[in-house]
Amino acid sequence: MSLAGVAAAAESPADTEARNAAAGFAITTSLTLLEALGQQCGTYEGETGSQARAALQGWQQRNHRYLEPSLQRVLMLTDAVTAAGGEAEGKAFADARRAEFTGAARKALLEMFPDGGVTQAACARIAAATGEGAYDYRQHAEFFATLQVMQQGSKAK
Repeated sequence: MSLAGVAAAAESPADTEARNAAAGFAITTSLTLLEALGQQCGTYEGETGSQARAALQGWQQRNHRYLEPSLQRVLMLTDAVTAAGGEAEGKAFADARRAEFTGAARKALLEMFPDGGVTQAACARIAAATGEGAYDYRQHAEFFATLQVMQQGSKAK
């Protein structure tokens, strides 16, 4: 069962689809950058590692307010699946989401590091693009308006 197949209470099917897709995008982007800039590039000594860590921190500061409601949405949907189908079904749903997001992040990392090369040049390119906002959620109009609505909704609670 994909994230797209689970609805939250009091949402239209179109809202559910848009919010689930936006949440998946936000989580996958975050996982991708955490791996690329934190786990891969951030481990370099000197300037390369510093730039990667600084770019990641800046990205997180700009985007966290949209990521948090996305994470909360997945937890809420997992709770709904658990309530409707039991503990095993809820765990299966959570495991499937984890695999879905991780798989999408792996695919994105292959594009960031062609030929698997985590090089200083690749790290510098990714850090620069991240610092310039290329991976910011607002650069993705197909998801950003929905992420804004979700973020506003989470502030209202």
